[in-house]
Amino acid sequence: MEHLKGMSLTVEARRELKSLLVSLMMFGEGETCRKLQLMGENFQLSHMAAVRLAEDTISSDTINEHAHTLEQYALKVKSELRNSEAFSWRLQVFLPYQSI
Repeated sequence: MEHLKGMSLTVEARRELKSLLVSLMMFGEGETCRKLQLMGENFQLSHMAAVRLAEDTISSDTINEHAHTLEQYALKVKSELRNSEAFSWRLQVFLPYQSI
């Protein structure tokens, strides 16, 4: 479990990612920037969902195959953390076009 938690984006990694996104925009690489931001969001969302799923199922003897899926947990995390500090590294210019 600790190994899984340790794979999260650190504060420094989020700061560097935002800096890279800003640099890409400054050099006119908007499409590359948008794709990178989307990949970063997907990674972070999947990671957070995986941690929650592991936390919820680690102490259980039985697993509900329909409720305990990464997709279900990703939807929960997405709705709960839409505007959280964890996603503050994103560039606002792309947010209206993305689903998170």
